[in-house]
Amino acid sequence: MQTYSPFNKPIRDLESSDLLNLKHTFEGWYIEYKREAPTSTNIAKSLSALANTYGGWFFVGIDEDSKENPVAGAFPGVERNEVDAVLQRMRKSAADHINPTPYFETKVLWGPVEKIGLEKDRCVICTWVPQSVTAPHVHKSGVIYRRVSDASEPKPENDRFVLDQLWRRADDIKQQHKKWYDRDPEFSDYEKLKPYVRVMLVADRWAEQGIWIDANEDEIRSVLATLDGASTIPFDTVHTSAEGFIGRQLNGNDPNNLSLTWRLGLDLVSDIIIPLPLYEVETIQSLKTELDGYDYTDRFIGILNKYAAKKYRIVDLNYLFNVLRGVAEIQERLCKIAKWTDAYYVKVKILNAWRTVPFLDILPVVERFEKNGPPMCLDSVISLPQGSQPESYTEVSRFRDIEIDESERAKARVLLQAFTMFSNLALSLGIPRWIPCEEGVEVSPFHQELEKAGLRAIEVQRRRNERGSSAVAWF
Repeated sequence: MQTYSPFNKPIRDLESSDLLNLKHTFEGWYIEYKREAPTSTNIAKSLSALANTYGGWFFVGIDEDSKENPVAGAFPGVERNEVDAVLQRMRKSAADHINPTPYFETKVLWGPVEKIGLEKDRCVICTWVPQSVTAPHVHKSGVIYRRVSDASEPKPENDRFVLDQLWRRADDIKQQHKKWYDRDPEFSDYEKLKPYVRVMLVADRWAEQGIWIDANEDEIRSVLATLDGASTIPFDTVHTSAEGFIGRQLNGNDPNNLSLTWRLGLDLVSDIIIPLPLYEVETIQSLKTELDGYDYTDRFIGILNKYAAKKYRIVDLNYLFNVLRGVAEIQERLCKIAKWTDAYYVKVKILNAWRTVPFLDILPVVERFEKNGPPMCLDSVISLPQGSQPESYTEVSRFRDIEIDESERAKARVLLQAFTMFSNLALSLGIPRWIPCEEGVEVSPFHQELEKAGLRAIEVQRRRNERGSSAVAWF
């Protein structure tokens, strides 16, 4: 959601010289100037009022010219030794005095700037507050504040109509999320019988922060098609769409089929479709042939032999974790282009998986199946987390604070993000989220076992191709 700005650039790109624009910018609906940092209570009034009204800017270290001419008149700034305390006060005032806490960003712009009189070692603290769709933001005092015309201070709002409008502000965003959630792929009759994973990624769930990917088709193609790092899922075909871009993995696949696909919106909203290999066989021997190359095929088949099944529908999950690693790596590149440094959010849907049994070629998983019996997916559509509302997604941390060598940090970050995505899938299909090491038993960490199973899946696919198998080959 766009908010008025006197700068024609996002706050993260501001430079000290941009403050000159404020010499012609009036205080009012969108702007508030403060010579010195207010108390925590008054900071909360200002931030909540901007979020409740149209969004805008809150500046500390600027004095208005006069009541008759309320533009930025003087720039006394904030002393260097006071800046950290002011920033901390702003964060605490928002967290402790406003419910719910509104989103805002801050940037410190340092002098000297001779044209406006901002001296060296003094700064202006700029705070951008977007119009909030989670309004109303209620002050600790129980009052709902709003900006009013050219008033320099927030005003309490008592009008019932205005308050009702604030309460309904989020309705449009919620409806958009529900429409997106319900928009599963259009399957052909053939594809309706095959399982797929749908990964929904969104950075700004409430559309408050104006995210925009400023990149052309060649730049997006480079992001989606590069094999650097963990990614093993190059999208060899990339083209524009009405919403942004579409990447598809067509090498070795029939272009008429729904292959691995990434729909990318310019607002950093992504919809990734991952086909899952499915083996539908009527005999154990046929299944053994299809799974030739895995380490624990015989034990898995031994589990199935306990039951009088007339037909087997086995969904192969062994390549999935490596695909999700690739998804996480590409998402990191996209976040970099969009200059997005915060967490993003994920929802996972499993489609067309009714009456399938999952297979994961990892010993502790197979042992669990031997002990408890094989799980079976009883629903055609599974969603985790459940629900379609903006607050129903799982947060995917960017793990900026990982204390390891810088060269390994990017790999570890992608690995942890992939695990966040994988855990929901695993839970919904009867696969453990994590396999702890038993005391006295040396077992590789779960992520290493998943990676090894993914490598074996490539070998299994190679053997299947050599046989000319009629089973679906997606990767």
